[in-house]
Amino acid sequence: MIPTTRAFRRRKIHKLTWRRRWRVLVLDLLGREESPERVAAAIGLGVAIGFSPFVGIHFVLALVLAFLFRLNKLDALLGTLVGNVPTWGVVFPLGYRLGRWVLRYDRHTVPRMNFEALLHSDFTWIFHPVETLHMVFGRHSLGPRLLSFAVGTMILAILLGLAAYFIARAILLIYHRRHPKVAIRAAHRRKTGSHPG
Repeated sequence: MIPTTRAFRRRKIHKLTWRRRWRVLVLDLLGREESPERVAAAIGLGVAIGFSPFVGIHFVLALVLAFLFRLNKLDALLGTLVGNVPTWGVVFPLGYRLGRWVLRYDRHTVPRMNFEALLHSDFTWIFHPVETLHMVFGRHSLGPRLLSFAVGTMILAILLGLAAYFIARAILLIYHRRHPKVAIRAAHRRKTGSHPG
């Protein structure tokens, strides 16, 4: 992406200042000249992963899936940042309740969960996953609780990712309408089949 960006190409007229060059570089890295659908897909993927139950490996998962689907890696990584402790504090309990409802578990069999341990745990859980599972989900009805959490949060993550896709796509279509030169370059990229990122 960097070697082909317009930021460092030689220009005979209207030479870019260094400040302008860096701005163009950042916008190009964000996929400004890619199709709105591809950029929105990368953002939606990142948001979905950011709210998924795979806490601790969101960045790795976003990079791997963006690579597999040939989407913009930077946009996917930025999308994962939407999922963080304040937003998880809302989404994870809702996801747990949704999963419990989908799987038809009652409140007595699968009681409420204490999310404080999950939301305030550090990344050292990777080194002792079994102890962390017991700490977060409890030893009583561990399997149903874990399954309820995984199913419910995955459903919400997919829905939030789809919502992010449609919102980002709408904003990018407006941007392309207001900047026709960018839209022309994006259309040229689609025709040549070059998808950087």
